[in-house]
Amino acid sequence: MVLGGLRQRLKTIFTVAETSEVARRYFSLQLFDGAMVGIGVVFGLHFSGPHGFGVISQTLVAVIIAMVISGWTGALISERAEQEARIKRLELATLITLRDTIQGKVGSIAALLVALVNGLTPVAAFLTVSLPYLATVYLGEETMYGLIISLIFTAGLLLAAGAVVGRSARIGVIKTSAQMIGSGLAAAGLIILLESFF
Repeated sequence: MVLGGLRQRLKTIFTVAETSEVARRYFSLQLFDGAMVGIGVVFGLHFSGPHGFGVISQTLVAVIIAMVISGWTGALISERAEQEARIKRLELATLITLRDTIQGKVGSIAALLVALVNGLTPVAAFLTVSLPYLATVYLGEETMYGLIISLIFTAGLLLAAGAVVGRSARIGVIKTSAQMIGSGLAAAGLIILLESFF
């Protein structure tokens, strides 16, 4: 009941502020980016290792901090500017000041929510991909197992990102998911190729 009400309220905010598609696009793109960065970091750590738990965990934390600040700041600045432009267009059309109205307030809230999506989605994807590898190091298991699990999780996230993009654009989900998976495989292949030279 509470979740249903919250979902409806968020839907209303995104609809009024005209940011539903923006949030969905940010989500899918950042899901993809977070997964790709995660598998890139895992591959880099694996092939340059072995590394201790402390080194790996510190590396992951540093990447997470950079992701949050980059995603949050960039989206917040961009979406605030977009919402200000939207309010100005409405004010010119209606000849009414809308800064302190529902339209104005919803715009500010929507910008914050979109920034949260942009800042937290890649972190969630990054952690999903990198934590299995970190766990194998912590438990003293063979890190190859962690690498394989991380690859499987990456594939799952890329499929999810492709599905979101496909549904949003009303094109084939299978096609977009395959394209995402193809990009992931290409990235993994390039990383392995480069690592073989060092």
